Amino acid sequence: MKNAIYIGIRTLMQIGFNFYFKKITVYGKKNIPKKGGVILSPNHQNGVIDPFIVGVDYGGIITSLTRADVFGGIMHWIFTQMNMIPVYRIRDGYSNLKNNDLIFQKCNSILGKGNPVQVFSEGKQHENYYLIPISKGSSRMAISAQKKYPDQNMYILPIGINYSNRRNPLSFIHLVYGKPIFVKDYIKKNIPEVNQINNLRSILTKRMRECLWIPEKNKNYTKQYSLINTLKGNESFEEIKKMIQEIDYYKKPRTLKLYEIAIGGIGYILNAPVLIATKFCLSRFNDIVYYSTVKFYCALLLLPLWWVSILLLGYYIGFIYSVPALFISIISLYIRQNNQNIIFNK
Repeated sequence: MKNAIYIGIRTLMQIGFNFYFKKITVYGKKNIPKKGGVILSPNHQNGVIDPFIVGVDYGGIITSLTRADVFGGIMHWIFTQMNMIPVYRIRDGYSNLKNNDLIFQKCNSILGKGNPVQVFSEGKQHENYYLIPISKGSSRMAISAQKKYPDQNMYILPIGINYSNRRNPLSFIHLVYGKPIFVKDYIKKNIPEVNQINNLRSILTKRMRECLWIPEKNKNYTKQYSLINTLKGNESFEEIKKMIQEIDYYKKPRTLKLYEIAIGGIGYILNAPVLIATKFCLSRFNDIVYYSTVKFYCALLLLPLWWVSILLLGYYIGFIYSVPALFISIISLYIRQNNQNIIFNK
């Protein structure tokens, strides 16, 4: 029953992603190990969307480690059904840290059975395009699981989730699977375990960087992300990496044309209840990393209801008006959102 709910929610998310994002292009699918316990290690730029982006494409049943403070209310039920388990940090209370031992034991068991576990190795969410220093958690888990289940092959799979715009809808994504790390290669009898973990973390850092448009922060970082804001989405992963390396000036967003502003205004008016409700929900979150997550769920839950209301209202006024009203509402909202992405410059 739980797996059925998992698959149902994942399917709903997949449908939502097809409308919310302009395009999701996947690279390196052949790098996914066909057998063995796999620790999926993506970067973490985009709130609750990141684990679903990987989960929808990867398939199967994935167990994901998630920060404990996001559990609660209806989201607790959803996260539980999606095989998400909480990880406690010092800010969650020192007494709760002991719960992590049981969680790691559970993850070891899952990996020992040849099933995947998703861990965000950076240890926290952020809005940078580059990789921030990763924690030892995923590497420690890999070494621990491999030693506990020596007959099972364990891997860490580096993953890069590259968003052209991390806050707004209609961005495009490059999801990149890097070269898997074979954990047994890093377990040596003459090397202390702490060094084994550090060596594994070092190679994981290198391979995760290879999966990102911008591997690490540098003096040209502001120029590089200004370029990302102007991409169309038809560029390949390697083309974007090359463009980013060569950019030597700050690329300002273009000015909106008068007709774009006018149609965007119509889009706001025709969809005002949903946009106002979304703005209210956004005001409840201080962390901008959750902005895209909030917008996605508001769009997924509220827009269909609002558009059905437009159809019903049009039918009440006169059936001839309902379909054109719905069409104009959707197209004008699409143009309005494109306007938002054009002027996005952070």
